[in-house]
Amino acid sequence: MKKIVISVLILLTLIGTIEKASARTSQSTGKTLEVSEHQELSIKQAIELAYPSAIKWNENAQLLDAINIDLDKPGKGIGANGQRKNWNISFGVPDTNKYFLVTIHNGEIDGLNDLTTEGTSPYPKKEFIGFNDIKYDSPELLKKALKMGNIYPGKDWAKGYNFMLRKDTETNIPLMLVIGWNRDQTEMTAVGFNVTTGEYIPPKN
Repeated sequence: MKKIVISVLILLTLIGTIEKASARTSQSTGKTLEVSEHQELSIKQAIELAYPSAIKWNENAQLLDAINIDLDKPGKGIGANGQRKNWNISFGVPDTNKYFLVTIHNGEIDGLNDLTTEGTSPYPKKEFIGFNDIKYDSPELLKKALKMGNIYPGKDWAKGYNFMLRKDTETNIPLMLVIGWNRDQTEMTAVGFNVTTGEYIPPKN
């Protein structure tokens, strides 16, 4: 779990760079982008929105991970309903180095980017998540996390409640993290759940 929280920190730090790359690529490709009717999406809704574009990119595309983007202005209630406006949804093709990023802004697809890099290691099958394995969504799991206590919304950075989905390859569990802060806003904290069973996953020592 600690390794995954560190990964979250890195991803949130790198989001600005990814966003600039996404904007440039979207403008250059001139692709028609799909639109959602709702600004805020749960993590499962964001994945559902992104999936058709990934399949158009490669019919063998599968989900690698999903994480919301910290672009909201400071305010109350960010992510408090288990939904966010902005997401990065990553796909790949098992046992290849093919990588595709779908960026969602304000509930709409805003960037389609083939970020495959030659010479990189292939993504093994164990890193991918089947869509049918996602039985529990971010609103449900946020409620569970809040009942457990000791997780609070971020105020200035990693604002509100944040959500990340990826495979824990050590346990083969499709893991969703509900990410927030401690009461004093001095340290990020995360609560993990198996998205297939809804089971709480204790942090690893």
